[in-house]
Amino acid sequence: MTPTVFTVGYAKWPAAQRPEKLFAALKGAGVELLVDIRHSPCSSALDPDNTYGPKAMNLQAGDAGIVPLLARGGIDYLWAVELGNPQKNDPAMRVLQEHLAAPPESGWPVARGLALVKGLVLAGKTVALMCACAKFADCHRKPVVEALLKTLPDDTHHRDLNG
Repeated sequence: MTPTVFTVGYAKWPAAQRPEKLFAALKGAGVELLVDIRHSPCSSALDPDNTYGPKAMNLQAGDAGIVPLLARGGIDYLWAVELGNPQKNDPAMRVLQEHLAAPPESGWPVARGLALVKGLVLAGKTVALMCACAKFADCHRKPVVEALLKTLPDDTHHRDLNG
């Protein structure tokens, strides 16, 4: 079976619907592991309409937030901070692009993150890389998954769950 790496950005959906829409998209694709590639999945913004809101999409203490939401449906969660965009306010993503272009032995954290996800995919896990951004074309998950695919077998596919 040809492996597929999925990506998803939950801001495509209205804030109040994000938890159930994200969960439905992941389950519908057969995702076993959500790899959170946000630099900070713990927004300090309390506004539920904030891109990182509502709280159900963040790391929370106890039985709240994204981890128990996913676990109730049998989806594992991994925060790969190494794959976060270190300068999220730079639309050109210069720092991230430079780090992704560097050889793995450069020591940049993004190389560790790519190696981690590569190992999971090669071990047969169905993974989705998640960020908040609604549009794949404008999100850092695009260059991250492009770099990841270069390290995987040629027949590995990519599909963004936002269409």
